[in-house]
Amino acid sequence: MQPELLSLPACLDRSTAFVVFALAIFMVAIHTGIAAIAVGRTPVSAKTKAIAPFVIAAFLASWLAIAILVGDGANFPISVKSRRAVSGLVALIPFGIAVVALFASKTLRAINTATPNAWLIAIQTYRTAGIIFIWPFLTYGILPAGFAWPAGIGDALTGIFAPVVAWMVAQNRPHALKWAVAWNLFGTLDLIVAPATALTFEARVLSIYPIALVPLFLGPPLGILTHILSLRNLAVTRSGPSVTA
Repeated sequence: MQPELLSLPACLDRSTAFVVFALAIFMVAIHTGIAAIAVGRTPVSAKTKAIAPFVIAAFLASWLAIAILVGDGANFPISVKSRRAVSGLVALIPFGIAVVALFASKTLRAINTATPNAWLIAIQTYRTAGIIFIWPFLTYGILPAGFAWPAGIGDALTGIFAPVVAWMVAQNRPHALKWAVAWNLFGTLDLIVAPATALTFEARVLSIYPIALVPLFLGPPLGILTHILSLRNLAVTRSGPSVTA
């Protein structure tokens, strides 16, 4: 039993759980879908074009599955200190593997380059869901204000401006590249501040399931990875014809 959840009404508990699981599954699907479309635009072999999306899907799905297992304190009972260490490994190891693979693999670099600039920005619209840290979790006294306000507002602003910046990039609007880079940097900073404030104000996010999936998969790890994908994509296409939607 997790006492932190007792003050959250059952309807809100179920609703936030649905949102977290739905967004996690959606992000696995959308990243896989984007890769499947982009790989078709690359000069790689037909075999690679067929296999690459499945490899990406398997990697992300496995990461999510491990996050679900570790985040479920009821079925994976470990001490608070051990949970922090294990959670850190779950979040950082797949993230590190993905970043290294991006820059080491010729195929992944080609997929990233072939991806429309706007797509890697627009998919971060899911970050608007970060407002749940403020309502209902801060509202019902489950999370401290020192964590909930910066995390919730930072995520919400990143998600709200994602489609706006994506449209600017897709339409080649004046200064669109500068706005895209600034937006990516802001979104990345928000995802660095969130865990820092969680530690500072002792926000027990890892003890609240399934919100624990945010630090383990859906939030900083996958969010920062997507920002890195976007920044590299913008960097390699800005000097040539822009790949837009």
